[in-house]
Amino acid sequence: MDKQHDITVEMLLDVYSELSTKMTGQRIRALNDHLREHELSLNQFFILNIVGRGGACLSSHLAKTLKLKAASITYLVDSLEKRGLVERLENPNDLRSHFVSITDQGLGISTYPFQHSLAAEFFANLSQDDIEILYVMMRIMNRKLNAQPATE
Repeated sequence: MDKQHDITVEMLLDVYSELSTKMTGQRIRALNDHLREHELSLNQFFILNIVGRGGACLSSHLAKTLKLKAASITYLVDSLEKRGLVERLENPNDLRSHFVSITDQGLGISTYPFQHSLAAEFFANLSQDDIEILYVMMRIMNRKLNAQPATE
């Protein structure tokens, strides 16, 4: 490539920042629409996601994961249970605690593919050449991200 037209890391960062901002905005709008449609708070949705992805867990796990007090988790789980989105199961190891498990109805709400629908709409409008280029680029990014050590 001609030196005058070399793409710099700074140029990549500018484009990445712009794309990231736009995509984040779309995801936030889609999530807000989904929460509004199902009359859920963000913390209620997080509980459905945690239990939907990881299986039944103790309320203490939810409190630790979401950094909320036990009383707040109890209130949130109560409201989800009343709507039939989660259920409490006895803990055979400790009768004072219960496992929170997701119902089929709750799973349907928690796994709503709003991110995938946005991506599908975007990808459907690309040419085959653009799809192939983007696919290779995304694979490279994924490989590089997987190679990085996890930070906490």
